[in-house]
Amino acid sequence: MPDITFTPSELIKYIYKKINQDNYLNSFHLIGEVSNHSSPPSGHHYFVIKDDEALIKCVLFNRGSGKENLKDGNQIIAEGKMSVYQPRGEIQFIAENIHSQGEGTLQQRFEELKSSLEAQGLFDVSRKREIPKMPKKVGIVTSKTGSVIQDMINVIRRRYPNLKLIIADTRVQGDEAANSITESISTLNKLDIDVIVLARGGGSIEDLWPFNEEKVAREIFKSKIPIISAIGHETDFTISDLVADLRAPTPSAAAEIISPDVDYLNELISLKTSELNISFNTVLENLKNRFYLSMDRIINYKVETSINNYKINSLANELINIFDNSIKEVKYKLENLEISLNHLDINKIFSKGFFLTQLKSDKSIIKNFKNIKKGDQLLVSNLNETLEAEVIKINNKGENDDK
Repeated sequence: MPDITFTPSELIKYIYKKINQDNYLNSFHLIGEVSNHSSPPSGHHYFVIKDDEALIKCVLFNRGSGKENLKDGNQIIAEGKMSVYQPRGEIQFIAENIHSQGEGTLQQRFEELKSSLEAQGLFDVSRKREIPKMPKKVGIVTSKTGSVIQDMINVIRRRYPNLKLIIADTRVQGDEAANSITESISTLNKLDIDVIVLARGGGSIEDLWPFNEEKVAREIFKSKIPIISAIGHETDFTISDLVADLRAPTPSAAAEIISPDVDYLNELISLKTSELNISFNTVLENLKNRFYLSMDRIINYKVETSINNYKINSLANELINIFDNSIKEVKYKLENLEISLNHLDINKIFSKGFFLTQLKSDKSIIKNFKNIKKGDQLLVSNLNETLEAEVIKINNKGENDDK
C-alpha cells in the first residue's frame, strides 16, 4: 500500500508546481493543427492543437499575438508554456505567440476535393433544381435523437402542420457517418417524396467532415429528388452545400423553406379570390356593354328586309337573358369556391375544437384507432400549444365502461 495520500486540490497543486519547475515545459514550441477555436467577448481565444494521435487544450489571452492565424484547419507553431487550470484540474498550453504554417491536412483535403469536383461539373448551377414551394412530403436525413430534428419539427408544426415528414435516422458524425448519409439519401430516393433535407448542428471541421466526403457528394449529385443542405451554422461550409440544389444557413432555416406559412396562404387565397372576382366582373361588364352596343346597331340599322322589328327585339331579349344567366352561374361557382377555400382555413378548424393528434414515437398523424394500443404516447396540438398524453384504455363501440 502506498504511504502518500492526496486530496484533489493537493494533487493539482503538486502537479502545477512540478510543471512550473520543468525548464522544458516553461518555454517551448507546440506544432499542430488548430481545431475547435472559439473567442468569447472577453477577447481570449480557446482552441486545441492536435496531430493524428492526440490533442492539447490551449488558450491565447487577449494580450497575445497572432490571433489571425487561429482558424480551424490551419497548421500553426505556437510559442508558450504548459500550465494547469487548477479549478478543473486540466493541463493546458498557454500560448503567447502564434505563427501560421499553412492550412492543415483536413483543409487541404477539402480544397483538393472541391477543385476536383468543380472541374467535373458537380457544382454547376445549371443542373440545380428548383425546390418545391408547397411540398406534400419531405425526407429528412439526420439523427432522430439530436436536438436538430426537434427544432425543425417545432418550426414545421407552427407553420404548416399538414406537411408529412419521413425521417431517415442517420449517423451524422464519426467514421461510419459518410456511409450512413449515402444510404439514407439512396433509401429516400426510392420513396414518393418531394424534397430531401440534409440536417446537422454546428461543430468543428472534424465533426462536419462526413459531409465533405466524396461518396456523399456523388450521392447528392445523382439524387433524383431535389436536396437542401442545412449543415451546421451559417458560417460553416461543406462540399455537400456546393453540390446540393440549395444551401440553407441552418436546419431551422431549412424547415422554414419547406413549410409554407398557413396564415400567409390564407391571406393569399383571400386576395387572389378578390382579384379574380374584380377581374371577372370587369371582363363581363365590358362584354355586356359591347353586346348591347352591337344589338343597338343591329336594331337601328335601316335596310330593306322582310324581317320586322318585333322579331329582332325578341331575339335580342332572348340573347340578353341567356348571357345574364351565364353570368349568374359563374358568380355562383365563384362564391362556392370561396366558401370551400374558407373551410380549409386551419385557424377556423382549430377554433371549432379540433386538434392534431400524432404518435409521439414517429410523429405520424392518427386518422383512426386501428393501430393504437394501450400505453402509446400521444402529442395533441393546436397552432400554439402541444400536450403529451398516454393511452390508458380503448373502448370499442358498444362496449360498457366497466368491461
